[in-house]
Amino acid sequence: MQADSPDSSDLPVSPIPLVAAGQDKAFWREAIQSAPPLTPSVSLAEPTTPPHSASPASPALENVSNGLWNWALPIIFFLSFLVLVLYAVPFLLAHWRLTEAQAEAEATFLKRRAELKAEAEHADLRLDLLDKRVQLTSLGFREVVRKVTLNVVNVINLREPKGGEGFGGKRMLIFDPDNERKYVEHGVGSGILVKPGYVLTNFHVINQARRLRVTFASGRSIGVDPDAIAADPVTDLAVVRLPSDLPANLREDINVTTPFADSDIDVQVGDWALAVGSPLGLRQTVTQGVVSAKGRLLHMLDLVELLQTDAAINPGNSGGPLFDQHGRIMGINVAIASDNGGNQGIGFAIPSNTAKKIFEQLSSAGEVTRGYLGILLEDVTGASAKALGLGDQGAVRLKLVEPNQAADKAGLQAGDIVTRFNNEALSGDQPVRQFRQLVGDTNPHGEITLEIMRDGEKRSFPVKVGKRPVNVR
Repeated sequence: MQADSPDSSDLPVSPIPLVAAGQDKAFWREAIQSAPPLTPSVSLAEPTTPPHSASPASPALENVSNGLWNWALPIIFFLSFLVLVLYAVPFLLAHWRLTEAQAEAEATFLKRRAELKAEAEHADLRLDLLDKRVQLTSLGFREVVRKVTLNVVNVINLREPKGGEGFGGKRMLIFDPDNERKYVEHGVGSGILVKPGYVLTNFHVINQARRLRVTFASGRSIGVDPDAIAADPVTDLAVVRLPSDLPANLREDINVTTPFADSDIDVQVGDWALAVGSPLGLRQTVTQGVVSAKGRLLHMLDLVELLQTDAAINPGNSGGPLFDQHGRIMGINVAIASDNGGNQGIGFAIPSNTAKKIFEQLSSAGEVTRGYLGILLEDVTGASAKALGLGDQGAVRLKLVEPNQAADKAGLQAGDIVTRFNNEALSGDQPVRQFRQLVGDTNPHGEITLEIMRDGEKRSFPVKVGKRPVNVR
């Protein structure tokens, strides 16, 4: 029986010669050592396809495999490229949009920077021009100050000392070398030399003075007696007439003239204004501002429509001038609105037209003549006006009629309601003020016609106007 063994055809042909069993072992050893090594073509662990079946199919399979790879590789490459493109396109689009946005932002930035640079260069030119203009404005103010400050004076109101004053009290005695007497300072104000020898100031600056001390820009001063003062309490203006027998050095100080502006035409809201005076006793102080408003009415001066300014005005500026940009008097400073007694940006000045008119009368005649009726008035408003059928028309009621004055002599009585002045209806806005102004502007001894209502009846009265007493406000 023969043992199981691989088919002889499956074994490689060995060059080792076959010998019968039982031969000498040395012979086999020598034979094996001299024989070339066996190189099997297949692994014994994995049986292979017999050569007769595998060998004929190998070229065909290799051709098929090569064909598959020839058309599969481009497809795989194309699909891979397509997937890559599908993933890359959104990123590329976002990147493109970001790049475009950055480019636009950069272009906008460059454009804006160019505009800003151009604006800066243009602004530099404008600033250069403005600097020249500001310099001109500053020089203009400087020249105005140089022109007018010599005309501004300091006015001190002096009174007789009372018992104890000047000896440890708050008020110090002031020696007047002109009359070799001692006085107590009652108040300090300002004034303006309108023409040689005449100073225009406020009435309240010189009121009840026993002596005035007027100090000029040069520092020289002179004493003035109260009989050289002409005043108009209604407009709070006064004129101080300086002595004519002044030393030569003082004559030069007073030999100046200051022009007036036309406050109705030349002076408008927003105009530049310079106030010059002695606030808190500081002589020749200059402050600057604008005309804040016109036509202001204060209870203390209800017959004068005042200018309002934000130029700093403090106690001591009263009576001093408010100048325009040409160095002309646009007003005389008279009051401030303040809750602490100091400047809060609201000051008032008597308009130049009023100041000029009063100055001319005081300097020439020593007084201001006004018409006078001798009556006390009140407005007729509300239900009383409706009951009289006045509508928008104004009216005034006579509360008091002074005996032997113009109204009493004409037959007017307390309770009469005046509706017309010289056939002109009174205004519905502040008729009392309007009526007082109309009477004051009438020349004394002139005649007016008043239309009144008494006991529901209209009556007309001719009235011969009297002269207003100086002490009546």
